[in-house]
Amino acid sequence: MAHDRVPQTGDVVLDVRGLSVDIATPAGALHAVRDVSFQVRRGETLCIVGESGCGKSMTSLALMSLLPRAATRRVGTLALLGEDLATATRRRINALRGDRMAMIFQEPMTALNPAYTIGDQLMEPLRHHRGATPMQARKRAIELLGKVGIAAAGERLGQYPHQLSGGLRQRVMIAMALMCAPELLIADEPSTALDVTIQAQILRLLADLQQELGIAMMLITHDLGVVARIAHRVAVMYAGEIVEEGTAEELFASPRHPYTQGLLSCIPVPGRTAPGGQLGTIAGTVPSLIGEVHGCGFRERCPHAQPQCAQTVPQHHVAQHAWRCILEALPA
Repeated sequence: MAHDRVPQTGDVVLDVRGLSVDIATPAGALHAVRDVSFQVRRGETLCIVGESGCGKSMTSLALMSLLPRAATRRVGTLALLGEDLATATRRRINALRGDRMAMIFQEPMTALNPAYTIGDQLMEPLRHHRGATPMQARKRAIELLGKVGIAAAGERLGQYPHQLSGGLRQRVMIAMALMCAPELLIADEPSTALDVTIQAQILRLLADLQQELGIAMMLITHDLGVVARIAHRVAVMYAGEIVEEGTAEELFASPRHPYTQGLLSCIPVPGRTAPGGQLGTIAGTVPSLIGEVHGCGFRERCPHAQPQCAQTVPQHHVAQHAWRCILEALPA
């Protein structure tokens, strides 16, 4: 299950309260993210998990002010180390992005510019944000390429993205995000497009770098196996909202929301799942988030649904564990 490293967490690096994102469509407003709140502390890894379309990536884009034009962000609090990002000017956001907060995108081949060398793209953030000389930027780029496990780093600087494998491109993206030693690192499904062996290497690399540098890291994923290996805390998203949040140990050992329980039942457990045995499934489909959305978004798929699920859903707290459900505990 979840790793046993205890993070030496410190200050709250990212504080998000009441984040919502609406996207204009011909059929009406699509409520992609609905009243999401969470914090990420220094030295901590928060994994946001959920199936495709639940709002994970849209949440990360909203935090980085990279939403598409059709999207509108509303938020009560959005702060990076106490600095208000919700009211910050575009110029200030541009100064923070790539410097104090950085993002590793899902597909490095589309995130890296094919017309520029790896070296040019790596050195640009340090020169732009910190005023580094070409020599200083090159030294830092070689240092970080070595840190992320790329051999002959000096030679790689002159290569173009298409000359590197998928695993190497992802490592370059990680090095680029770390060039200015950010306080916050957001990784949007950084290992999805990679094979299993490379995926494990990238996850271990992220965990080691996070622990070594004390970065606050937010990892977006739909893979609970990834969550079990790297997360300190987990937020489970469904239909645009966080339905359960807690430490990785608590969430895997004692899921409180029916959706979380359904997700965990879909994973084979060594020693408990018989070879060839059937895994759990979640019946139905994700509801439309266009127009008015009432009650629990999971109620049409939930085996424990009751009429009051269509009303306002209460939120329960037990220590650091929180969940939205009419049930305080799931039936045995």
